[in-house]
Amino acid sequence: MSLFEDLINSKIRELEELKSNLLIDIETRIRKEATAVLNKYSTQITNIESEVALERERILYSAIIEARRKIVETYEQILNDFIETIYNEVDKLRGSERYVKFLRFLIESAINYTQTKDVIIYASPKDRGVVETLAKNLGITGFVIEKDLKGGVIVMTRDGSITVDYSLETLLSNKLEELKHLIYLETHER
Repeated sequence: MSLFEDLINSKIRELEELKSNLLIDIETRIRKEATAVLNKYSTQITNIESEVALERERILYSAIIEARRKIVETYEQILNDFIETIYNEVDKLRGSERYVKFLRFLIESAINYTQTKDVIIYASPKDRGVVETLAKNLGITGFVIEKDLKGGVIVMTRDGSITVDYSLETLLSNKLEELKHLIYLETHER
């Protein structure tokens, strides 16, 4: 072979080697770039999935909190309506034998507690006449004063050292937890 042919063959080999290396280099670069792009988007997808999961949890938490708040508001409204119903029922019963017996029981209990019949009795203006009659019948030497009460009585010794609050408001307040439990039992799904 001639020198010229040897040079041409050498260059052809170099070109074939370059061609085969070029394809490998291009494939390697394309793979690296594709892997980098996939990694970049995989990271973004993972981040977005994490954000979506966090947002979902936040929304669920907010919904649970809102539902609980509404349940509490509903129970409070039921309790308030229940108490208002009791006040209305007492208004309907005023003057009835049952309500008079109730007032008598409260006054007698208070007198037993104070250990004196020389007391001041606070009563609703609507109950004043009945309470005065009961006080007279029970031999109470004190007097009756009108006070803004929904019902019941407040009995206080004349010297103010002992006060027995049997007003309807206080009686209901003392039973509030029991009323809440009762309302819960009546309204809770079984």
